[in-house]
Amino acid sequence: MSRYRRAAGTALLVAAALTIAGCGSDTEPSTAHTSAVPEDVTGTEPTASTDESDTDPAPAEAAAGDDTSLEDFLAAAGVDDALVNKLGEVGDANNYGLGEGVETGIEDRRGLATVQVTTCRNVAVGYRTWEGIRYSDEADGATEDQAAAMADFLRTEFCPHVAPLKEAPLPEQTLGGPSEDDLGGRGLASPLAWWDARYPRVPWSKACAAQTGMPIGDPVAYRLAKDEVVCATVPSATSLKEHLISIDVVFSSPVGEDRAQEAALALLPADASATEPTEGTNPDWSYLGGGCLNTNFRTATMKTLMDGLGKDAEPWASALYYSDGATEDGAVGDYTRKVKQISLSTGADEPGSSGELTC
Repeated sequence: MSRYRRAAGTALLVAAALTIAGCGSDTEPSTAHTSAVPEDVTGTEPTASTDESDTDPAPAEAAAGDDTSLEDFLAAAGVDDALVNKLGEVGDANNYGLGEGVETGIEDRRGLATVQVTTCRNVAVGYRTWEGIRYSDEADGATEDQAAAMADFLRTEFCPHVAPLKEAPLPEQTLGGPSEDDLGGRGLASPLAWWDARYPRVPWSKACAAQTGMPIGDPVAYRLAKDEVVCATVPSATSLKEHLISIDVVFSSPVGEDRAQEAALALLPADASATEPTEGTNPDWSYLGGGCLNTNFRTATMKTLMDGLGKDAEPWASALYYSDGATEDGAVGDYTRKVKQISLSTGADEPGSSGELTC
């Protein structure tokens, strides 16, 4: 399971059909998370308009959500059906719909608009660039002209209407909860209720957005130490029962590998043991030059945790280490043995068909 799991959460949200026709790249475009997090994340407010999530729900669940429709999401973002249809027309004309010569309906267009709302928001916070978006669309099968036409419409006509993410108010908390959840989890794949009893919530903020990308679902952030914050998205799929199955640890400034490994292990079950790390590089289509380091952790407890959620029940977890950060376009910069961001996910992260691990 690679960094690109993040993009899957967004893509699945719109149902399987809405992809660029002719998609055939070897590497699935990613969805990661890039920029400096200030010393005090709590003081930063969310800013305007942008992209994606870390969940991996089933298509039907993701499209429907838990009592939350795509229509509600778009209404909250300030996107009405007139704008949805304008986007759909551009999508149809440039092969972003159901296939060449096939006109999409309003529901399909709402799915595309949902993805593009997060695209707008990601650009606004500096997580992605229009150049990167064009490159990734071309990697998915769009021609240069088609990708440019879509990016130009988004930049000039669609994104200016997209409202900033409005974060829910922070809950009241009584801390001092147990160090492990009921099944032995210590963060990854643990329920939100356990997190809220264990760590103080802080605003998810522009800092998390710039480093990890904008969420489709509800964002949450927890302070683990003065210089260490966890940024995550609450999965929308009912089966995941508000368990955080993918999280990002963000440091205010890069730390050494030993500190990074300690931070990862602290959020994994106590039986987690690290395997030999593997270096990774950005996919061929990425316009960024960059690299990362991956460590897989064997942990029987993780299989128990995921069995309870009916999801990817494997005795593994993985950590991707980035010296600066990662976006849907790959790692930002080379891996320097210093770590600014750790992306923790359930399951092992393995090299692709090329034999190379992809950041």
